[in-house]
Amino acid sequence: MPRIRIFLCTYRRPHLLRRALASLLAQTFTDWVCELHNDDPADDAPRAILAELAPGDSRFNYFAHSKNWGAVATFNHVYAGGPEPYASLLEDDNWWAPDFLSTALRTIEEHPAASLVWANMRLWQEQPDGSWLDTGHTIWTTRPASPRIRIFPEPELYQAFDALHSQGAMVFRPRHFNSSPIPSALPVAIIESARERAATGPLILITTPLAHFARTLTTARSQDPALWLQSKLLVAASFFQTVTVSPAALARLWVQCRAQRPRNTDTLFRLGITLGPPRLLRYARPGDWIHFILSSVRHPVRFVRVLRFRRSHPETWAWFVAQSGAHTRAKTAQASLFTKEVAAA
Repeated sequence: MPRIRIFLCTYRRPHLLRRALASLLAQTFTDWVCELHNDDPADDAPRAILAELAPGDSRFNYFAHSKNWGAVATFNHVYAGGPEPYASLLEDDNWWAPDFLSTALRTIEEHPAASLVWANMRLWQEQPDGSWLDTGHTIWTTRPASPRIRIFPEPELYQAFDALHSQGAMVFRPRHFNSSPIPSALPVAIIESARERAATGPLILITTPLAHFARTLTTARSQDPALWLQSKLLVAASFFQTVTVSPAALARLWVQCRAQRPRNTDTLFRLGITLGPPRLLRYARPGDWIHFILSSVRHPVRFVRVLRFRRSHPETWAWFVAQSGAHTRAKTAQASLFTKEVAAA
């Protein structure tokens, strides 16, 4: 039996699928099987591309969906895995360095308790003419003396606001994730954060960039600012409701949120309002209060709508609380507070 099952997922982007598929075929590790999922019933281009680039390659199984599954259902299928001990997701807009699989598999096998290993990614920006610009940045900023890996024993305070891992460059153990499927109504923007809540073991970052993250000109994620803020609160409120955060960690959190551009202190005020404990607002400065009040007055409808995040997403909220309670209750959050170049890559 192969050691890993790759889920290659595509939707109406044949020009990008070629690049992703080519990077899989170029892997130095070859003991894998791949499910190529085409989520557009009306588009047969992925079948033709597979036949062109991998003719007769028995490692591939092609799945043309009879109806559009959407991102959440597709990712639920991915995390169910297969009979192999490991699985990975390759989205059509990302691509891997040739030694990604070999390095990630070696790392996860060195750590039997780990749920997931992921690699740093280089950032590329799509240009209006269809070309790609290497930004010179990576998702995680590392120094030459940085360790090869960084282990995150959950929960990590950063997870109150964003996911640690990048699903476009990961290898995971399906059996180390809670089998409860993510609700179909979950906002796509927080799907990585949701999966981390279902993990039952540490997450490990390979600091070397071994994959490429594409910032495309178009995205399937909602452009509704209120929905984005509601999504952030679903993640943050469920975290603070079930995880112990020390006063020192809270103080550092305010410093971190204050330093972000744009500043993220308004999220802490919304948490204080919805969760109630005054400890969340203890470290707010006058400037933080002024920023929050002006923002709320400027967008009153958005302000009210955002605070109704639990009522607007009852199924997702219940899922987050259940997962957080199952895996993080009575634990104290680590307070390393990292900064990523992109959110939820």
